[in-house]
Amino acid sequence: MSKREEKQAIISEYMSGDTSMRKLGIKYGYGHVTISRWVMAQKKYGKKQPLAFSKQVLNEQELTTVEELQEALRLSRIKVELLEAMIDISDEQFGTDIRKKAGPSQS
Repeated sequence: MSKREEKQAIISEYMSGDTSMRKLGIKYGYGHVTISRWVMAQKKYGKKQPLAFSKQVLNEQELTTVEELQEALRLSRIKVELLEAMIDISDEQFGTDIRKKAGPSQS
C-alpha cells in the first residue's frame, strides 16, 4: 500500500465514525494532529485535492496572509498617528498633558 493510499484509508476510516483520530494515530503510527490535517484537507478540498496542499496553494495562502497582515499593520499605524494627533490637539485646547503618567508622584 502506497503512502497516499494509506492516508486515504485512514481518512476513510475516520470519516466512517468508528474510531477517533488518536486511536488511528496509534494504529498507523501517525500523530493525531497529522491525521486531523489530512481530514480537514479532505473536507475542504474534497476530490480536487484530498490529501495535501500543493506548494502553489500554500504560497498563494501565505502571500494573501502576508498581504493581509501588512495592510492591517498599515491601518494600525495610521490609527496610532490619528490618536496621537487627537491627544496633541486636546492638550493644546485644554492645557492638559494626557501622556503624563497618572497616579501618585514618586519621591
